[in-house]
Amino acid sequence: MSVLRAIAAVIGLWFGIVSVSPCAAESLVVVPQRATLSSRLDQLQLVVGRRERDNRESDRTRVARFESLSPEVLSVDSKGRVAALKEGQGAIRVHDGDAFRDVFVDVDGPLETGSARFDDHVLPILSLAGCNQGACHASQFGKGGFKLSVFGYAPERDVLALTREWDGRRLSFVRPRDSLILRKATLQVGHGGGRRFSHNSYAYEVLRTWIAEGARGPANEASSLKTLRVFPDLRTFRVGESQQLRVEAIYSDGVVRDVTRRTQFDSLEKGIAEVADDGYVTVRGYGQAAIMVRYRGHANVSLVLSPISGQEIRKDFLARNFIDEQVIRRWKLLGLSPSASCTDAEFLRRVFLDCLGTLPSPSTVEDFLASEDPRKRSQLVDTVLGISGDPERDVYVEEWSTFWTLKFGDVLRNNRKTAGDAGMWAFHNWIKQALRENKPYDRFTRDLITAEGSIFEHGPANFIASSRRPTDNATVSDPADLAESTAQVFLGIRLQCARCHHHPFESYSQADFFGLAAFFTRLNCKPSGTFGELGFDAVVSLADAEEPRSIKHPRTGQVVSPRPLGSAVISTKGVLDLRVPLADWLTSPKNRLFSRNIVNRIWGHYMGTGIVTPVDDLRSTNPPSNPELLDALADDFVANGFDLKQLMRRIMNSATYQLSSAPLPANVTRQRFYTHYNVKRLSAEVLLDAVDSACGTHERFPGVPPGTRAIALPDPNFESYFLDTLGRPRRLTNCECERTSEPNMAQVLHLANGEMLEKKLSDKTGRVAKLETQGEKLDSAVRQLYLATFSRAPDSRELITCRELVSKSENRRRGLENILWALCNSREFLFNH
Repeated sequence: MSVLRAIAAVIGLWFGIVSVSPCAAESLVVVPQRATLSSRLDQLQLVVGRRERDNRESDRTRVARFESLSPEVLSVDSKGRVAALKEGQGAIRVHDGDAFRDVFVDVDGPLETGSARFDDHVLPILSLAGCNQGACHASQFGKGGFKLSVFGYAPERDVLALTREWDGRRLSFVRPRDSLILRKATLQVGHGGGRRFSHNSYAYEVLRTWIAEGARGPANEASSLKTLRVFPDLRTFRVGESQQLRVEAIYSDGVVRDVTRRTQFDSLEKGIAEVADDGYVTVRGYGQAAIMVRYRGHANVSLVLSPISGQEIRKDFLARNFIDEQVIRRWKLLGLSPSASCTDAEFLRRVFLDCLGTLPSPSTVEDFLASEDPRKRSQLVDTVLGISGDPERDVYVEEWSTFWTLKFGDVLRNNRKTAGDAGMWAFHNWIKQALRENKPYDRFTRDLITAEGSIFEHGPANFIASSRRPTDNATVSDPADLAESTAQVFLGIRLQCARCHHHPFESYSQADFFGLAAFFTRLNCKPSGTFGELGFDAVVSLADAEEPRSIKHPRTGQVVSPRPLGSAVISTKGVLDLRVPLADWLTSPKNRLFSRNIVNRIWGHYMGTGIVTPVDDLRSTNPPSNPELLDALADDFVANGFDLKQLMRRIMNSATYQLSSAPLPANVTRQRFYTHYNVKRLSAEVLLDAVDSACGTHERFPGVPPGTRAIALPDPNFESYFLDTLGRPRRLTNCECERTSEPNMAQVLHLANGEMLEKKLSDKTGRVAKLETQGEKLDSAVRQLYLATFSRAPDSRELITCRELVSKSENRRRGLENILWALCNSREFLFNH
């Protein structure tokens, strides 16, 4: 038997067959089972795990014992990190109790002369030490006469700064350990940044080896880093459990290298999971957390799930569509349970405010609450969206298009300060007409991207013209600004950082940024004499085909060819308008960046938080709370022809949307898993209209017809202290963050003690005055006030309180005004719940 085992061991050594102790009681797994090292500085991180008897996984990396079976070839430390000593083949045996596994490693690199690679070793170490961050040597003017590029985005500049500046005094090739860069980092000499690493550290050895081998610069290789892979990318934990992460870099030529030792690790939810510098994760709380890993400008995440024990999904919660199915799956993973369903009154008010930005009338409330039709909720959704097919029911098309014109106007920066009055109105009317017709979102986007003509006559041309800048010969569109706007509005990608350097939390580089900008280089925005007396006029047109137009990389000076984000350079031979192939790529059903962005924005509006939040920051290091749900929504949106109303219909008809806003005690802070409806403060325009609706009044705005509602204002330049105080955006950027919902004292005082509300309450043609004129009984009058504000009738206790308040007032009318004042200042009125 011993001979057979010896033969089996030899076979395993050559063919990678895993050796297993026959005494192993549970399944022991070691990742990877076979690997290759090509440098003394490359290290292999082993991850040891067990499949327990209850089928759960557990990490054993810090418990297991590691033994080098080839000590002359390989070394291994107590954390499972394997290093190469010389060329050859070797093995590491991993012991855990009675079980063991063997991992086979080939060492085939030029260890003596080619261990240190500037791109793969030196730059990541400088990043780990914080040397090339904006607060240190990558600041505008550097520190102490030493300047590096931000996050190492310009390696050719960095190697010159290290090796040539100061007459090369930063490095000592004769005695590498005496190099100034090492002496400062280890605090042997004064260093404003303090000690960055110690003498016996891995970082020190990387830099010392690089200097000893001649301080070679970045390699001019055809192979480039394509992506990062993290293991495990998803795992369920119990509080107190830990996990060693392992990170691999995948190159364009198929080479895969373990880069765990040189990777930056950050927890995006430290209250749930912490991560050490070496990638060792410890779970501290319940919920879902993402561990961000970064290496050489690329990033990825590992998701940590820590379920709450003891919660079960209510048996009466029934999935109504695929949204509920995906939400339930996530609840099961996290051990969450939903709240009860909302009442009919809550649902009615919620739908009107979310979909129309409008309160339902008291008669609409009474009719809906009186109806016993089991389909009344789904019928209400079709009615407010105007898709029932019955002209008598589809009466809210104008309200819907008005409200969503406001939403899109914010993101698209429709503003008279950049377009003039005529341009602003043209853009506003075009958006509203497109929504009124329910134009598919892909066509809506294409019309904006490829717009031409006068901004006064052709509304979507304002999207292009808003980014115009003067040049020596003409006024042209600013390709860089259009690239930023296009990426953020239509892809949900904040690309501004990549304009100057590599994006710190994404894989997008300056080349990616200017590749997108190159699509907009052949555009003019010339002033027009036709409407010259109105000012601001501009005509968007294509530049002459014979006129050379291009954009250059600001660092390399090379012309950048048009290239969609994450895609290869496209052929533009014979293409007059470069925006056409951009629009083709952008709106393609296969482009999930496009569909995920808009469904996440719409979901965030209806549900209070985006599946990705902020809703316009979709990147790999800001993962969705429910990736499967986001993909399912995007796929359904595409399958329905990019129909915004059908997307909204899906959301509002889901049982998830119709949950109560009262959370279970364990779910109070869990807003991104939709166990309850997230309460939202009414936006400035919606709140002002709601106050008018409740009081039976109309706010007057200069320059628009009487009766124009706040949500119908085409831009933010209509004077209103109320709207400005409550967070109306100025439309200076494409960011959704311009509209604020954070409360402040000025808002409270304006609502509680401001002259505006007092005037509306006492208006001679207002709701209270009409109730008094009509001679309504007190209880009936109070009921009307509750229906107009809360979209529900008062309960018995509230009626008693209102009667007492009126009896203590100087007269009945004053008492009703006091009741309405209290209702308009209550949380139930100020928030959508």
